[in-house]
Amino acid sequence: MIEKISDRVAGLLAAALTIFQIYTALYMPLPGMAQRAVHLGLGLAIVYLYYPKKRPEKLVMKNLSYIFGIFCALLALTACLNVALNWGVMAKPMRLAIPWKSDKIFGVLLAILVLLGTKKVTGWAMPLIAMVFLCYAYFGSYMPGMFKHAGVKFGNLISMTYMCTEGIFSSILGVSTDQVFIFLLFGQLLETLGGSEFFLEWANSGFGKLRGGPAKVSIFGSALFGSISGSAVANVVGTGTITIPLMKKVGYDSAYAGAVESVASTGGLIMPPVMGAAAFIMADIVGITYWQVCLAALIPAILYYLALFVTVDLRARALNLRGIPKDQLPDGKKLLKEYGYIYLPPLLVLIFVLGVLQYPAYRACIYCCILLLALACTKKKLRGVLKKEWYHILVKTAKSSMTVIMACACAGLILMSLQTSGLILKLSNILIAMADGRLWLLMILVMIGSLIMGMGLPASACYIILAILAAPSLVALGVPTIGAHLFVLYFGAMSAITPPVAMAAFAAAPIAEEGAGKIGMTAFKMALPAFLIAFCFGFQPELLMIGSWYSIVFVFVNCVLGVAGMSIGIQGYINHKVNIPERILWVVGGILLILPQIALTIAGYVLVVILYISARKRGVTI
Repeated sequence: MIEKISDRVAGLLAAALTIFQIYTALYMPLPGMAQRAVHLGLGLAIVYLYYPKKRPEKLVMKNLSYIFGIFCALLALTACLNVALNWGVMAKPMRLAIPWKSDKIFGVLLAILVLLGTKKVTGWAMPLIAMVFLCYAYFGSYMPGMFKHAGVKFGNLISMTYMCTEGIFSSILGVSTDQVFIFLLFGQLLETLGGSEFFLEWANSGFGKLRGGPAKVSIFGSALFGSISGSAVANVVGTGTITIPLMKKVGYDSAYAGAVESVASTGGLIMPPVMGAAAFIMADIVGITYWQVCLAALIPAILYYLALFVTVDLRARALNLRGIPKDQLPDGKKLLKEYGYIYLPPLLVLIFVLGVLQYPAYRACIYCCILLLALACTKKKLRGVLKKEWYHILVKTAKSSMTVIMACACAGLILMSLQTSGLILKLSNILIAMADGRLWLLMILVMIGSLIMGMGLPASACYIILAILAAPSLVALGVPTIGAHLFVLYFGAMSAITPPVAMAAFAAAPIAEEGAGKIGMTAFKMALPAFLIAFCFGFQPELLMIGSWYSIVFVFVNCVLGVAGMSIGIQGYINHKVNIPERILWVVGGILLILPQIALTIAGYVLVVILYISARKRGVTI
């Protein structure tokens, strides 16, 4: 009985949260602090009612688990509604300086609830980091050497945590409130109305007939779906169930099929125009528009997928694979005629409204949601889906936002602790000292930190921490701000295909019927050209659309050729098997073309031309 009540209430609160977000996106009737408080209060209540998904088996313990969840949900709602209703009074200078006893009680309770709620959704990594920095802020006077500071008084810590826009209710939570949620609604609408199936079928109609067609379908479909979903694991599960069996059917081995889907799905996190939740948070932290983030990420994303495309094509050549027979492929023209007018216009309008009209991201997206609903209603089948699934769309959207909401709230605690203790100003100096002032070494250190951090955290949570802790040190050594933030996002995402954890590989393993370790190692090798491109953010701002158009084109062409050369060397095949010395030379040539110095670029061209002529003399067509 109590289980049904808890689940029913969680569903109603989830629907209420989505309706609240739609209303505020259209009308924005509340002050920012009040809006964030309602957003977090509903989100926390849903977390405690919905998690953990696996309850104790014994009936008594199971009921106690639900009772504890209901109790925590009520506390969270009370603490957050107190802020939403009384913030005008709480924000007075005297009360901020000397918080009331009730403020301290609610502040401590909400901080604990946020930490425990984040643990339920993301695991222990992020809450532990937040607790360490909170302790550091309070006990700073006991720290040794350069880490010592005066320490933050308990009252000040509470007022900033609970009563200001510098703690739990920081601008980072504002990104979740104002922008991310509406894009999650757009993604949920697309998925429920069959958009993901349409894009996958459409990709199949165009690429399925090509050599090794299903692998290319996986690349194109995962790029589209992953950009909207913002989760490599969700992307693997969503598209991999179709593409991996198809890849195995045409001749790719299990590990390779799983690796292709893992790499393709991971790239969706850096593929415009959506890029998941992290892009919105990045725009807020860096202080630029969301559209500028998308433009900066465009060339790296193209190069990422180009490297993967060349790799799977060479593999198909080596195995003499064919595409799917034409009579087994969907009719692309028929698909466009029947469903293209429903799914494509909202994405095109989103790009136009963001890029040309320069509307705020949340406003552009809510208009696209309305357009998608209007177009879907012209189809009887989709009207039936909406009529049947409207409540589930509201609930699923809210539940899918839990990771972002909790990560943003917990990140506010981390950022507040770093700012009040002054550590945020020291961290850059510490990292730069460790690298001895050498940018390439600092980038390696940050890469390692990003990969390790990403193993235990979702992409958005990982990016938030790295943006606070690591990105400023890269900026201090001359990396463009957007480049530094894309660098940490890039490698935080790459952790999904980097052993030993490689969560995308683990998601692909049961579908491919292959070991996750083998899939992870294969995926890691595939993605090596992309790793090098990320390092060039610091040395070639042209990759981020910074510079004159001709310099951007020049660098882009060099990187395209470099990626192709590295892919040939890694794959070990052109139209014949390439021996070990030649493979090394192809990789070296590709690296030289991608690296920024003009002398290295010329050397790369010379080496690649020599290798090309050598291949031609053997009768090989590249």
